[in-house]
Amino acid sequence: MQKPRILALLPFLVKGALSIIVLRSLRERGFDVTVAFCEDASEIYVADPLLDFAADGHLIDLTKVNRHLQFETLLQQIRNRDINLILQLGASDLYHNLPYWKEEIPSLRIVDTLYNEFGQTLNHFLYERCMDGVIVESDYMCKFVKQASLQAQPNVQIVHSGIDLTDFVPKTGANRCDKRLTVGYVGRMSVEKNPMGFVDLAERLFDSQPNVEFLLFGGGNQADAVRQRVEQSPAAARLSYKGFAKHTADALHELDILVVPSKFDGRPNVIMEANACGVPVIAAPVGGIPELIEEGRNGFLIGPTETDRVAHLLAGLLDEPSKLGVLKQASREIALSKFDRAHMFDAYESTLIVFASA
Repeated sequence: MQKPRILALLPFLVKGALSIIVLRSLRERGFDVTVAFCEDASEIYVADPLLDFAADGHLIDLTKVNRHLQFETLLQQIRNRDINLILQLGASDLYHNLPYWKEEIPSLRIVDTLYNEFGQTLNHFLYERCMDGVIVESDYMCKFVKQASLQAQPNVQIVHSGIDLTDFVPKTGANRCDKRLTVGYVGRMSVEKNPMGFVDLAERLFDSQPNVEFLLFGGGNQADAVRQRVEQSPAAARLSYKGFAKHTADALHELDILVVPSKFDGRPNVIMEANACGVPVIAAPVGGIPELIEEGRNGFLIGPTETDRVAHLLAGLLDEPSKLGVLKQASREIALSKFDRAHMFDAYESTLIVFASA
């Protein structure tokens, strides 16, 4: 089976985004991949200009194209480039064009990607009749799509996400002798990721856990609000917002425990990245997160409002530091055995080839 020529639809370009990592891997594996994006989000996120795609004419900037002209602009590109598979990666402004492109070119294959049950999910189900399938990254989302779909047999394929285990390794000389813990949040400053929930938790733990320091790393549309909240917090003496971390591993190396307080989520990379760095995780049991956590080995499923459970856990680790050492070792071992992104790249390649040839 031949590799399809792909047009990938992105809302905007963000440095480190899983979608961009996957698209680069596909190019390295010999796929012809063109990327179209709709918005400039550089004031909110650190942008990846995709210079490698632009250098050989495989980047389409729609930010200055009138929305009413985007249909014809991309249809012409689809024809000129002989595209045979569209990979929708969250470009909400382009969903409504999908059935009309399919009508113009019936052989065109259209594949959506869904990471959680919110976001672009409504658009997916509005236009699923023109789609040939959907890629999800968790068993949770596979079940959700099959239950919510109006199609008799929706074509849902699971591609479990992974990370580069050479980029995320334990910090050398990380064994601690002092009876202190650093607990942190690393991620996007946005409502669904719930950094404010982490601040709430830190404030509730502040008095009862005097040997715990709290750190936040990340950027996003809530960054200013989080910074102001931290500066005015009664826990400010041991609560700090460090801003965007250029390298996620550097932020994770500052932590003993990562907290993931998401309100909803898919299969967050940061859990896998933390484990690869030997950092166990306290995570909310939402979305695909429970599939990543082996309770008591690489982390714990605890919601951010369960203050007493978190306090009990932290107190136990402070009393017996060897327990933290065991967690750290197990976290790295689980990452090595389950989170290698080479498996993800193989799965994307085979899945897209099958979709294109169906």
